[in-house]
Amino acid sequence: MVEGRQLESSGAPALLGSMGGFYTPAEVQAEMRRLAEMYPTYVSPAKVITHSNDGLPIEFFCVTADLEGCDSLSSRPAALYTALVHAREPATVMCIIAFVRNVVEQAAAGHHEAVALLAQRKLLIMPVANPDGYAWNAKTHPRGGGMKRKNGRHTCSRGGADDGVDPNRNFGYKYAFDNLGSSNLGCSEEFRGAGAFSEPETQAIRTVTKKFKPLAILHWHGWGNDLAFPYSYDWRAKLAANELGLFQEFASEMTATNGYAYGRAWESVGYMTNGEADDWGWGEEHAVSLTLEVGSSKDSFWPSPSRVGPIAAETVLSATYLAWAVGPMLQLDSVSVSDAASGTSGVFSLRLQNNGLGDFVGSHKACIVPPAGVSAELAPGRSGSWKASADVMTLLGSPSQRCFSLPGLPARTHSTLPPIKLEWGGGLKTLDFELRVEQSAAAGGEVQLVTVAVRVLLSAATLTSCDELCICKSSDLTRFSFSHECRAQLPPGSHCRLAKPSHAGANWASGVVDEYFAYKATAYTSGGVCQMESTHRDTLLGVYKACTRFGAQEPVGFANSEGSSHASVTFPCEAGATYYLFWNAEYVPGRFSFNINERCTGSTCVRAHRHRLLRRAKKKRRAKLL
Repeated sequence: MVEGRQLESSGAPALLGSMGGFYTPAEVQAEMRRLAEMYPTYVSPAKVITHSNDGLPIEFFCVTADLEGCDSLSSRPAALYTALVHAREPATVMCIIAFVRNVVEQAAAGHHEAVALLAQRKLLIMPVANPDGYAWNAKTHPRGGGMKRKNGRHTCSRGGADDGVDPNRNFGYKYAFDNLGSSNLGCSEEFRGAGAFSEPETQAIRTVTKKFKPLAILHWHGWGNDLAFPYSYDWRAKLAANELGLFQEFASEMTATNGYAYGRAWESVGYMTNGEADDWGWGEEHAVSLTLEVGSSKDSFWPSPSRVGPIAAETVLSATYLAWAVGPMLQLDSVSVSDAASGTSGVFSLRLQNNGLGDFVGSHKACIVPPAGVSAELAPGRSGSWKASADVMTLLGSPSQRCFSLPGLPARTHSTLPPIKLEWGGGLKTLDFELRVEQSAAAGGEVQLVTVAVRVLLSAATLTSCDELCICKSSDLTRFSFSHECRAQLPPGSHCRLAKPSHAGANWASGVVDEYFAYKATAYTSGGVCQMESTHRDTLLGVYKACTRFGAQEPVGFANSEGSSHASVTFPCEAGATYYLFWNAEYVPGRFSFNINERCTGSTCVRAHRHRLLRRAKKKRRAKLL
């Protein structure tokens, strides 16, 4: 048995509980009470939303500067965080507490970013969303390992861990869509309950959401090292390209340091679900709703005590990113370089993006501040109004800066700055400069300043042949690195733009990591279908028609081989079109083969070579007429 909480050298309790390394329900309450007492201007006391089937309080805590707007809707944008929706996933409560600790401890210590975050955002924290299930696990398995997933409602004659409703199948959007993504059987792990929102746990989440209208919601679950987002009830569910792009971009940046896979549940976790929290959050409340599945397959539901801290640390940055994202969040989105063949100068185009869900209001100025020895001038022959004025920004004071006036940026929009020519001396290996953005102050307010440190590797490949994949992954929005080496480090198949080639007949996948393959159809211009199937039992396959910067889009097929001998997808395909195959290695089946074939399914098929011959003959007849 692991001893109770021990003190770290800083005097704060170690993130370690007495239930197999995890907090008991009483220890969760004690830790949240300690945080509220130690940081009373940042963390509210527990606020009871309702009570569970067994009469336990379902609570939330409000974390924000001076507790502004903790009892009602306010102008401060909110994000909602939940843990222990499934009671057998105790790593989730350690993650949510690690996140709260991190932000309030840094704010109390005067760290600028944390102070600004809590002054501008409101965090709604539900550490134990399913108190009945967690209390049952603590009572029956005090050393850890309890496997009750559901809540405290009596639904199964066997009782015990089989009793209860799965809260994450009880939300209202697409509730009971089918019996694959949820169950109507009371003893099933995925029993969805008597009706949508029949359970106090889902009612509590709905109540907080309706009252505070969070723009984003993050649920912690376990396990899988995944980040999932809507829609999960059916792989054919339509999501507009810009909406899917939003989720893919947020997920890409939230997983920049932990390396989690991301996608809709059927892509990342490997199965479809209905009556699920993320689908409801987005489908009904239009809150950007995501789920972190923490811990690996080796960790499973009850990781070892030594893994408690590392797992919790993995998602702090993910949660922090989403907290910033509910308001305006200014960042450098991309850099492109041209006219740099000399290796000592180049024309740089920078795209500034408000990637947040709130508007960046008012006019502002963007300034490029080069280091000593680097000159910055408006690119010859380019339009724009960069000004070499040292006093145009009162907070800068750099005589070599070049500034450009910009209007406000609405949520999820960008502005491309005028191209600017930078010139540096020979022998320089990296080019470092700053992009500083000053937002005009509101009446009586302070000037807001955002600074991004930009680093460009001055290699020939970076300066002449780089694309968006050269942007180095980072969780720090104040740093932006652009290097061909970062692109080169991406393994083949790790992105649809780096898809491995495939061909008709037998192909091989590693089965160890998720992989993309590209297949260009060749056989039929119309009437043909492509079939792609694995020859290994435990595989998952998705097929897409489009590839974007942040992932594949436009799915045309999905299959999970669980319960059968192979995964197989058949879809209409057209010669000349490229399709992207995604093999998910969630369960690490090892190297396996997959087959691709094209065939005709009716009497109207036109073979590609016949189509080419007909076009050639048509051209000849037209030439004779001329």
